[in-house]
Amino acid sequence: MPLECMRVFQEAKDCFVYGQYVATVVLASAFAEHWLGGLLQASGHEKVATQGLAAIVGHYRKAGTLPPILCEQLDTLRRIRNPFVHLKDFDHPHNLGQRMLKRRTHPDSILEADAKLALATMYSVAVHARAQA
Repeated sequence: MPLECMRVFQEAKDCFVYGQYVATVVLASAFAEHWLGGLLQASGHEKVATQGLAAIVGHYRKAGTLPPILCEQLDTLRRIRNPFVHLKDFDHPHNLGQRMLKRRTHPDSILEADAKLALATMYSVAVHARAQA
């Protein structure tokens, strides 16, 4: 595992422990993108490896080399992450404010659940990648 991936993996866990849930989500998705993209690059799929998490997941989904449930979790994680790293309109359905209004739940509760999903997904990616190695 490249040093960057290892550090992102560790820091995602640390962020969760300290209640930094947005950072957990962002770092866990970064780990998934780096790790899965690296595997694609190593197998000769350099172009898709650099096109972002949506393209990477799409490739794995089409190839059938990741379990469908893991592809779904990765897409969910990507949708949760995107409003934190890309500017979105106020009424974008994946913004924290819109999710809070729809669920009528405190944003901290939503973020904690998001971070738990992010860690579970990150671990699943690591386990799946290890099993294929």
